[in-house]
Amino acid sequence: MRAALLLTLLAAPAHATCQEEEVFSCPIGKKVVEVCSWRGELTYSFGREGSPEIILYEPLETVDYTPWPGIGRAIWNMVAFQNEGVTYEVWSSFDRMDENAVMEGGVNVMQGDDLLATLTCDKGSVKWGLDAITDLKAGIGQCWDIESHSWGLCN
Repeated sequence: MRAALLLTLLAAPAHATCQEEEVFSCPIGKKVVEVCSWRGELTYSFGREGSPEIILYEPLETVDYTPWPGIGRAIWNMVAFQNEGVTYEVWSSFDRMDENAVMEGGVNVMQGDDLLATLTCDKGSVKWGLDAITDLKAGIGQCWDIESHSWGLCN
């Protein structure tokens, strides 16, 4: 299984998933979404701070991450985590043409092509965009091939 779902967390401290580097986080109402890097994995968590409802792990080598292609007015990134046919797609975006723009983000929950939920971060609350994942992948020798829209070993 590519990702593991933890249904029960015993004595989990606040931000237990961010033991190394926080890549993305924001509140969505009374809950928090986080993407963290730890020991060669990316971790997705969602739920009340200190008591996530879901935690998914994905090796950095195989995580589905799409960096900004370098065109358009919005600088955006997306990373997806899979669990039993459900995709949790975390996104961040910044309108580089708007001098008053703030970083935006959220989570799209999908099952196949069906959108189950769209959760948007509280306005102005996104701490980090997802672009740090590009550097993490480069650190393990992966490069983005813009033509095939995929990650592979750097030449």
